[in-house]
Order: sequence, then structure tokens, then C-alpha cells
Amino acid sequence: MLVTDGIHLIQEVKGAHVYLVTGSRLFLVDTGLPGQEHRICNYLSAIGIDPSALKGIVLTHFDVDHVGSVAAMQKLTNCPIYAHPLEIPYVLGQKDRPGIKRWLPMAIRLPYGKLISPTELHPLVDGELFEDWEIIHTPGHTPGHITLYRNGIAIVGDLFQGGEIRLAPSYFTWNAAKLKESAQTVVERPLRWILPGHGPATPASSHWLDKLQKSLKS
Repeated sequence: MLVTDGIHLIQEVKGAHVYLVTGSRLFLVDTGLPGQEHRICNYLSAIGIDPSALKGIVLTHFDVDHVGSVAAMQKLTNCPIYAHPLEIPYVLGQKDRPGIKRWLPMAIRLPYGKLISPTELHPLVDGELFEDWEIIHTPGHTPGHITLYRNGIAIVGDLFQGGEIRLAPSYFTWNAAKLKESAQTVVERPLRWILPGHGPATPASSHWLDKLQKSLKS
């Protein structure tokens, strides 16, 4: 489904949303749960894009519902994978998440398959430009969470949930104070669209942004 400005939300993918960004360089943002690679490739083919044309996959952070199919997509397309340096050890399977999140890959193995780590990642740091997208380090949900921003559009991973544009749930949040700081960093920018990992892609209306600002100050 085309959302705006050449950005597609790939439907039928289980787990977190997967976005296809078109333009001079085709790339994906996140990959859903394990076993979603064929749904992703089928969508690309349906809109006339050969999956081998992908030039990269950007991971907003390491959670199994965002990185689950990244290794399979890497194998199918041979494209580079990008993430913040603080997330790379988790994506590569070198470190486990603390708390309940360390058990989530096991919990989803039976219905969706084993989480497999990709073979190589490239770092993206705060302030870097990926094509014409600004990389914003937005820690809080995880230490190395990132948001992609361009021309009023923010692809926010689990920083916000769509619909009412609210913060990610506290029970899955690494650091609630940093989450609020990161949210403030994003909402201070001009915004037209919030493209979240969960919930609908949401026009950034003043009503929801004002409500969010008030929650950040509480």
C-alpha cells in the first residue's frame, strides 16, 4: 500500500510493519517476524520491483518482530543491512536483551520459526544521512533505536504507536525517561506523517501532536 512520497507499507507481513522506500535507492525499513521474506518479496514483485533491486535494509532496532526476516532477506537479495552500533551486537546474536525480551525469540519459534542472525551489519549513527534521510538516534525503547526523518515524514519504529500517536508501552521500554527525550527530539521537527512499527500510518495532525506534547511534559 502506497502511503505517501513513494513510501509503501508492505501489507500481510506478520509482526511489525515493513516499509519500502522508493527513489534513487530502494530500501526496506524492518522485516517483521521470522518467515515473512516471501510476503515481502511477493509485494515487491506485485508492484514491479525485482527483490534483487533492493539496495539495503535499515533496522530501527532489535526486537524479534522487527528483525525476524532480515537474515532471509539478506540471503535472497544480497543487500547490506544497517543498524545503530548499539543494536548491532543484539542483531548479530552476540548479546541477549535483558528481561522478558530475551525470551521472545523462543516464544515465537513454534508459530513463526527460529530467529536467525544476519552475517554482517553496517553502522548508522545519529545525524548521518542515509540517502536523503536523516538518522536520528532515539533511545528509550531500546538503547540503539533509530528514527528515519525526511521532509516531514518520520519512520519511527517503536518510538510511537500509530493512530493516536502515543508512546511505546512502558512494559517493553528499556528507559522511559530517554524514550520521552527521544520523542521530544522528533516532535520538535516539522511533521506531516508518523510511520510507526505498530498501528496505522498516521497524518501528524496538530490535535494528536498537542496531546503527545502534553504527555511528554507530565
